[in-house]
Amino acid sequence: NERTNERTNERTNELIMEYRQKIQSLLILFFTFIAFAAYHEGTGSTAWLQWTTVVVFLFFGLVFDLAFTNESNFLFDPDADNWRRKTEAGQY
Repeated sequence: NERTNERTNERTNELIMEYRQKIQSLLILFFTFIAFAAYHEGTGSTAWLQWTTVVVFLFFGLVFDLAFTNESNFLFDPDADNWRRKTEAGQY
């Protein structure tokens, strides 16, 4: 029973993350259209640059999220002693 609940909770967390990432992707797409729409060659306006900055921040936030926040794909621990304890504990 507990195992079923754990699987359900894990699946729910996976779905939430997927939806969050999909929403962030849609925001990136939306703000990309806004950035293109804000560009007018003759006006000298830099509003497109501000929208592009928002797109870049959202994009790299999504890349960071996909690369570093999923425990099964990547584990970052800069302290060598912590890393040694984690990996050696599993061997014995």
